[in-house]
This record gives sequence, C-alpha cells and structure tokens, in this order.
Amino acid sequence: MNVTKDNIASIFFQYSIPSVMGMLAISSANIVDGFFIGNYVGDFGLAAINISLPIFSFLFGFALMLAIGSSVLAGKFIGEENVKNASLIFSKTIVTITLFSFLTSSVLFLNIKTLLHFFGADENLAKIAIEYLSIMLLFIPFLMIGVVLDYFVRVDNRPNLAFIALLFSALINVLLDWFMIVYLQKGIFGAALATGISQLILLFILLPHFFSKKATLQFVKPIGSYAHILKAFYNGASEFVNEISIGIMTLVFNYVMIKNFGMEGIAAFTVINYLLFIGVMISFGISDSLQPIISKNFGAKEHKRIGAFLKLAFIATSLVGVVMILLLLFVPDTLADIFLEESNDTTKQIVLSFATYLWIIFLFDGINLVISAYLTAIHKPLASMVIALSRSLIFPVFFIVMLPFVFDKNGIFMAIPMAEAVSFIIAMSLFRKFSPQNLGELNESS
Repeated sequence: MNVTKDNIASIFFQYSIPSVMGMLAISSANIVDGFFIGNYVGDFGLAAINISLPIFSFLFGFALMLAIGSSVLAGKFIGEENVKNASLIFSKTIVTITLFSFLTSSVLFLNIKTLLHFFGADENLAKIAIEYLSIMLLFIPFLMIGVVLDYFVRVDNRPNLAFIALLFSALINVLLDWFMIVYLQKGIFGAALATGISQLILLFILLPHFFSKKATLQFVKPIGSYAHILKAFYNGASEFVNEISIGIMTLVFNYVMIKNFGMEGIAAFTVINYLLFIGVMISFGISDSLQPIISKNFGAKEHKRIGAFLKLAFIATSLVGVVMILLLLFVPDTLADIFLEESNDTTKQIVLSFATYLWIIFLFDGINLVISAYLTAIHKPLASMVIALSRSLIFPVFFIVMLPFVFDKNGIFMAIPMAEAVSFIIAMSLFRKFSPQNLGELNESS
C-alpha cells in the first residue's frame, strides 16, 4: 500500500479494520477478565482492579506517548523518503521504553502498599490489590515494549500483523483466565498471571518483523542526539495526559463512590468502565489507525487526502456511537448481568443508574477521539492535549464536584457525559482552526 497515492477508502479500511479488530481483541480480553473476576472472585476483585488503575494509567500512558509521538515522526520521515532517520527514531525509541519500563516497574513494585493506601484502599482491599499488582508489575514492561512495537509495525505498512499480535494475546488471556480462575481457582492471582503471560505474546509476534525482508524500519545503532525522542514525548504528550487524567479521574470517582455508595460503588464504577470500554475502544481503534496514514500524507503534503480520510473516520465513529446508544438504552440489565452475580443487587442498581445517563457519551466521544488523533498526526500536540485534558480530567472532576449540589447523587452519574459534551465544543473549535484546508503553513513549520 502507498498511503499517499492509493485509493482512499481502500487504505482507510485496510488500516482501520485491523486496528478496530485489535482494539476489540483487547476489549474482549478485558471484558472477559471482568466476567471471570466479577463472577468468581466478587466485588472485592473488581474493586482491586479499579483501585490499581492509576498505576496502569501512568505506565500505559507513557508507552502510548512514546509510541504515538515517535511513530508519527517516523511516518513523516517515511513520507519524505528519509528511511535512515525513521529507523534511527525507531531504535532510540526501543532503547528508551525498555530502560524506562523496567526501572519504573521495579520502583513501583517496591512501594505497592504505600501507593495503595495513598489511593484510599483499606487493609482488606489492599491485601487483594497487592496480590494482583505484584504479578502485573513483573509483566508490565513487556506490554509497554509491545505497545511501542505495535505502533511501529503499523507505520511500517503491516497493520494486519499488529492485529494478529493483539488477537493472539487476547485469546491466550481468555483461555488462561478460565484455566487460572475457574479451573485452578487461583482467584485474583490467577487473573494477574493470565494477563501477564498474554502480554509476552506481543513481543514474540511483533519483534521478528523488524529482522525480516518486509521491514522498512530496521534496528540501527542508537547513536547521536536524542532530541527527536524529546520531540516524540512532546508530540505524544496528549496521549500521556489522557491516560494520566483517567487515572486521576478514577481516584476522584473512587473517593466519591466510596463516600456515597460504599464498596459496591467502586465495583459498580468498574462495571461501568467495562460497559464504556467496547464502544470507546472501537472508536479509539478507528482514530488511532488514522495516525500513520495522516502523518505520511502530511509529510507528502497531500492535504485533500487527509480531509477525505477524516470524513470516513467521522462517519465510522458516529455509527459506532449509534450502536452503543441503542444497547445502553434498551438492554442495560443484560449488560450489567455479564459482570455481576445475581446476589449483587445493590451494585447492579448503581450500574443501571449510571447507564441512564451514560449513552450521552457516545454522541460525542468518537468525534473527539478522531480530532485528537488528527491533531497529534499533524504535529499539534498542545491542541490535542487540550481535548484530552478536557474530556478525561478537567471537566469530569469539575462536574462530579459541582453537579451533586444541583442534582444530588444523579449528578455523579451525569458528570462524565457532561464532560464529553463540553469537550466536543472545544474539539470542534480546534478542528476549524487546524482543518485540512489550513495545513500548508503547518507543513512548513514542522
């Protein structure tokens, strides 16, 4: 495929379908995790995962920041037919993520208990969360390296290989979940071990590509200045901010849910995250697939093609939103029952109260994600960061503090939908400013 010259619809679907299928694989694996933990471990298992989320948000956010920021730079160099610099960025990125992931995971491993108490876990919840985190932190460096490899495989014209890696990782996670949690009855320890082992699959499938004849990007000696890596941090900063914001927002929501609903509140919020996960991840897959396409077309100054790709992405994410809205409006009970035992009636009622307002998110989130990805691909990270901060931190926290004064507990359930709606207004105004019609000046300044 030549993304700067071949048929636009064909390229869009050849990139977006594997990306979406990969995200669905990840989503299904996480949802299956939730199913097994919710039904075979219980509310405390779901709460343990949720209380650990800020740690994973930080680590995964760093990996995403480096992966997206550096792969977009590499894509622009490939579009300019400068493969040498693209390979140099790739090699330096792998060195950076390897060192950071192992060092940071080691420090966090040695301070698990302190972190969990800081996050608000009591002794009972901390005990289960430590059992989960102590295993996950051993494997998380391999996931972080795998995420970086996944993005570079896609920018190197192998989107199907990236999908295959994610699919196999998800399938192995599902099989090991059943084996560890149901068959061996290892509880939360088994869930963590299953997830950790499945993350190794990404490396085994993706790494050989860069030693094959199909690879444009090659491992080269990572010598010289690391200024491009600093630029990659800057360019991918919106993804890091987004993930970190989710972690902070989760801490705030956990506090509010415990205060208002007790332990069942955290479990319910975990289930809500699972319900959001599929729709958001599909839209994220669509928007994410745009980045290698747009970055190459940006480098080649094909601005009209960028506009055509964006139009297809807006249509696709809007269709995803319609499907999710219908599911949340007409079968919320069925969705909640997937993750909860029949005896968890209190938790289920909190989930259904959330679902009453949750569907509003899908009116806006797809377009917000597409615009944010587009801004990152055209090297406008600050604008992308504004959207990320608005939808995942500033407005969720603002509304969860303010709305309960007006709507009582219903204000808690309305906070995230309201944040997405306000962020949509901001995203559209930024899109008008940096629309494809205005890209000529941006190419010159990048």
